[in-house]
Amino acid sequence: MDFLDIGLILASVVCVAFLVRRVARWRSGPDGADSFRKQGAVKSLLSMIKAVVLDVLLLGRVARTGPLRWLAHCLVFYGFMGLLLFHAMGSLITANLFPGYEPTLNPWLFLRDLLGGLVLIGLILMVVRRVRDRRLRALTRFQDWALLLVVGSIVGSGFLLQASKIISPAMFESMVAEYGVYYGGPEATALQAAWADRFGVVFPSDRLVTPDRVEQGLEVNEESCSACHSDTASAFISRPLATALTPLAPAMNRSRADRVFWYVHILFCLVGLAALPYAKFLHPLTTPANLAVRKGRRDLGLPGSATARGLGLDACTRCGECSLHCSVAPSFNVLGNPDILPSEKLVSLKAFRDGQLSGLGLERFAEGSRICTECLRCTDICPAGINLQDLWLASKPETAASVPDPNQAVRAMTVAARSAICCRIEPAGLADNRESFWACVQCTTCTSVCPVVAVSDDPSRDLDLLPQQVMNLLRMGLKDETLGARMVWSCTTCYKCQEHCPQDIRVADVLYELRNTAAARLRQAEGEEG
Repeated sequence: MDFLDIGLILASVVCVAFLVRRVARWRSGPDGADSFRKQGAVKSLLSMIKAVVLDVLLLGRVARTGPLRWLAHCLVFYGFMGLLLFHAMGSLITANLFPGYEPTLNPWLFLRDLLGGLVLIGLILMVVRRVRDRRLRALTRFQDWALLLVVGSIVGSGFLLQASKIISPAMFESMVAEYGVYYGGPEATALQAAWADRFGVVFPSDRLVTPDRVEQGLEVNEESCSACHSDTASAFISRPLATALTPLAPAMNRSRADRVFWYVHILFCLVGLAALPYAKFLHPLTTPANLAVRKGRRDLGLPGSATARGLGLDACTRCGECSLHCSVAPSFNVLGNPDILPSEKLVSLKAFRDGQLSGLGLERFAEGSRICTECLRCTDICPAGINLQDLWLASKPETAASVPDPNQAVRAMTVAARSAICCRIEPAGLADNRESFWACVQCTTCTSVCPVVAVSDDPSRDLDLLPQQVMNLLRMGLKDETLGARMVWSCTTCYKCQEHCPQDIRVADVLYELRNTAAARLRQAEGEEG
């Protein structure tokens, strides 16, 4: 066995072992099969096929996040899959589909460079997007760069390997020795001249190329080589790269750079295979699987099985789109708790599921879970189709049992007790700036569209104050009187009040700020008592 066989076996063993371990954590639940039976086998299968075509093959959900991101993912996805299927697995797939297949013939020589070029362009777009977007850059972790680096290194080393083969006389001699009948004769010299002039091979002698030899060599090439080798000019990226490396060709040929780059290319491929079960490297497998299991459903609020939840956690691509669209993301800027952001909360959720979260980490996760308003934006935008809403709903009761909920504690207080914690000074915010609510005309539109008011039989009893009354108290400078109101703590942050306000008052943002202000005061009071 050679280096490739040994490395492939070791990388495959590591990959399979940890994949089995990862899949074993996806516990099956009673409701997974039920949904298949309820929907009907045929209808469910058709929905799954539709999801595979629209969401997996055409990246439909990725398109929701923006045209540039969709383009970048299409380039990487189609380019890398083409290289994997028609180049890396060429002897198994391409050779059986296309008789007479040779990787050195067109269109494969051209397609290999085309597909590799698509991947590199897509990777560049991804890097530029993460670097230019400040919010996305803050969410980027080592594993994100590691995946881009490994994929880029696989493709980049492939181009260097191809370029070093083009200029290598050793590769030419190996070809002639294995297939040619003119080895060692004048025909071989003429063939060298033709390949040096037309194919880019850099031989030690600079007096090899003459018009007569080139013409004779082209005839020999047509008779003996053209059936297996196309003009390397069709490799429109590798050939110019080989030309650029021509000044270094003597040193590269002496050191057999073609062999060095072969080992480097294979090594990066084996690293990618071995790393497949880890972190973001797994998402090329779990994301399509999750999209197929979800079958493109829009029933965002319905619970899923334990297996679907485990698969959903592993399908996360760490793209950060959920955090960019999160309705409570502004509170992260105030509180500084990263677990408020969905993409960061997923990491803590995995640790919480595995029993590895405690202390401050558990408190941050619990706070992030409480602050979530269940607005469904993260689930709706997720390119991987993860039912994030279901994950949050499933974890909230467990975190509430582990960490006390200040929301419930404040709601259980008497009015006097709530007012007692509302007498502290903090930095000015929306509720302290009269420009936030001065335009309120008390039209009660916010109250009319509020779902919390709508479900209450007696709002004055259940909520203490209505939304427009909260705004009116703020106008009168009675901020402390609003902090203890149940309306502040019952607000679901659905933003209907804010969206319908004819005066463009940030009603929902003000209510949300008031709740966080009261919660901060409560924590401070508890700390002083302790």
